[in-house]
Amino acid sequence: MADTVTRPVILWDTLKLSAKPLRSRSDILVVADVKVQERGHKRSDEYRINFELNRHHGLVSVDTEVMETAGRDGPHWRYSGRRDVVMAVRDHFLTTQLYAHVAGQLGWVPNPSVELVKEPLDP
Repeated sequence: MADTVTRPVILWDTLKLSAKPLRSRSDILVVADVKVQERGHKRSDEYRINFELNRHHGLVSVDTEVMETAGRDGPHWRYSGRRDVVMAVRDHFLTTQLYAHVAGQLGWVPNPSVELVKEPLDP
C-alpha cells in the first residue's frame, strides 16, 4: 500500500527559536515560530510552537497553534494538532548550538565552554 500522507515542507529559514532552562524541573522550554507549506501548495501557514523537553522523559508538554487570517477581528491563533511539525522542530532544535548551551546549563551535556589551553605566551 502506498503512503498517501504528504509531509509538510518546513521553511527552515523562517524558524525563530528561543529556549530557557526550567531549573526547578530540570526541563528546557522551547518557543518556536516557523512557516510550513504543504506539498503542492503555494501558500504557507505560520505556526507557533511551545514545547518542554525533559532529559529522562523527552517531550513532556506541547502547545501548537496556527495563524488563522480569516475572521472579522483579523488574524488570530488557533489550536493545531500538528504533531509532525512539532517533532520536526524538536529534532532540528536538538542539533543547534542553542540546545547545547541550554542543556549545558542544566548539566545534561558537558558545558560547551571554551577550553583553556596551557601553553606559554610569546614574549
